[in-house]
Amino acid sequence: MGINFWWARNDGMSGHAWLSVDDLRAIVDEMRAQGVEWDPERKEVSAFAIDDALRALASEPRTYVDPKLWADWLGFLGGAAENGGLVIR
Repeated sequence: MGINFWWARNDGMSGHAWLSVDDLRAIVDEMRAQGVEWDPERKEVSAFAIDDALRALASEPRTYVDPKLWADWLGFLGGAAENGGLVIR
């Protein structure tokens, strides 16, 4: 089982990510360790909220999250901020 994330504006070929439950848990734990809360029940996140989170998040992880996964996640969030936010399914 996993969770799909889509940029609000996407072409159907790019602007999406699929995360396993373990990867999502690692990312959420890292975000919390860096002072950014994540509500896994949310189905949409605005570009404004993503911009705020990106300003608070450091590129170097503080927890056990795979550094490559973290870097990819931050890049994906940057794209989401430029493309209207996130839709979570």
